[in-house]
Parts: sequence; C-alpha cells; structure tokens
Amino acid sequence: MPSRLNQLVIGELKKRFAGVDTCFFVDFTGLAGRKAADLRHQLHSACGEGASFTVVKTSLARRAFAELDSFSELAGDILAACLDGPTAVAFGADDPVLLARTLADWGKQEARLRFKGGMLAGRPLPAETVAALAMIPPKPILMGQVVGTIAAPLTALVGVTQGILRQLVGVVDAWAKKKAEDPSDGKEN
Repeated sequence: MPSRLNQLVIGELKKRFAGVDTCFFVDFTGLAGRKAADLRHQLHSACGEGASFTVVKTSLARRAFAELDSFSELAGDILAACLDGPTAVAFGADDPVLLARTLADWGKQEARLRFKGGMLAGRPLPAETVAALAMIPPKPILMGQVVGTIAAPLTALVGVTQGILRQLVGVVDAWAKKKAEDPSDGKEN
C-alpha cells in the first residue's frame, strides 16, 4: 500500500493524464532544472500553452497509468519500456508531429533527450516511430508538396494544350500567308 503522499501523487497524475491519448516519453538523464525549464518554454512557444513536459516518478506513474482507460493500450511491456529510468512525459499539444519535432530538435541541441516511446491517438508507438514522426516536415511544407503534386499533371496538361494551340496558330498563320501571297490559289476559273 503506497504512503499517503504517494497516493496523492498517483491521484494527481491520474487527473493530469485523464483523457490524454497522445504523449511522448523521453529519457531526461542528466537534464538540469534550468534546462527543463528552457524545454518547457520551447514547447509552449512552438506548440502552445497547452503543451506540457512533466517529470514523473516511474513507479507511481505505472500505477496511475494502469488505472486510466486512455493508457490501457500501453499496458505491459510497452509501458514498462517507456517508464524505465528517469522519465518525462510531453503531452497536450494540438499537433503531435510538432510536439515530437520540438522535442527532437531541442534534444539535438542539448544531446540529452532521447525518445523512449509514446502514444498517438491511443495507440502505442515505439521510440523509433516517435523519432520518425519528429522528422515529418512542418504542415505548410507538406501542404505545398501536396499542392505541387496535384499541380504537376495540370501544368503538364496546360503545356501540351499550349503546344497544340501554338501549332494550330502556326498552321493557320502559314495558310493565311500563303493565301495572301497567292489569292488565286485554289480557285478555278
């Protein structure tokens, strides 16, 4: 039976993570308090004020998450891997890709943060998948790529159509010049 303080912490974790269906677990070994505050600031700047970065005591987090329906997919080995050693949880952003990218970018600068795994829309993700998610380009770039992909065949069609029209205009122009040079051509007297 956990102590009264641990029960309070478990209750607080349950409240904080109730309804969370997307989060990323990171190893923050060696991360000083000032650096963690800097990371929180980066997350808020990039992902909005709803984004959170919470350091959890793994044994208490295991108990709290085991009692939450939204973490039921993470039960067992996956949750054990995510909550092994010093762990922090990032969650609460509207754009999970942006959250993962912000964590990865900050981790590259500091070389102290590595993904342990996560959960996206209630489904568990291994660390490699979270890292791959962080490599997806920003939304405006993806939208530009989609528009470019859609526009490429249309651009080719316009080019072909213009070529045909140019040829037609050339033929009509040549015919008109020939008619202007020899107006009697084609007339029988």
